[in-house]
Amino acid sequence: MNTELNSRLQKISEFVQTYLQESYQNRSDKDKANLGRYLSNAEYRWKHTLRVAQFGKVIAENEAADVELIVAACLLHDVAWFDTNAENSREHGRIGAEKAHPVLESLGYNQEQIEDICYAVATHVDEDNPHTLEAKVLSDADNVDRFGPYRILQWCFADIENYDKLAAKLSERIQRLEHYREENPLFTPTGQQLFAEQLNLQIRFFSEFVGEKELSVMPRI
Repeated sequence: MNTELNSRLQKISEFVQTYLQESYQNRSDKDKANLGRYLSNAEYRWKHTLRVAQFGKVIAENEAADVELIVAACLLHDVAWFDTNAENSREHGRIGAEKAHPVLESLGYNQEQIEDICYAVATHVDEDNPHTLEAKVLSDADNVDRFGPYRILQWCFADIENYDKLAAKLSERIQRLEHYREENPLFTPTGQQLFAEQLNLQIRFFSEFVGEKELSVMPRI
């Protein structure tokens, strides 16, 4: 076990978790209430970050990427999530890269490593074709988790009391998911495989929900 590597990553994780909690608390009560409608608070963002790091590690190992750099980038990718609002939310990657730079320097990463990590963080949501393997793996890991089981809850939660509205919304969502499954826009073979598994899960669940709604009528005899 590389204790130095794990120690550096542990310090990054502590920084990110603390920063997410503090920046979330600085949001207005109105913002917190709106985020709560979609189950998106600091705790969710932190758990998402940990899952992205896990997916990133798996993808990095299979795609011969630098595992430590990938995990570091995954841990840092959403650190600035609560520093933006809906109008400029795509900027959270670039702001996060700025926050990450001095932290990485303090932990002894060299300049090339810092640039690779910060580029991946900066571009993970607003670059159609990032040019480094680290950035591609981070983008893939983020997207794999964004289509996981928790997102099923997020899609349902806001409209859970309006059965017809929710069924209609999920019918549209199924079409979008099937398009993603056909195109599979992720960058790496491992990412594409994991993404397909997540899509299949969501499509099956949403299809079952819509089918159940169609059964919610009196039977004809």
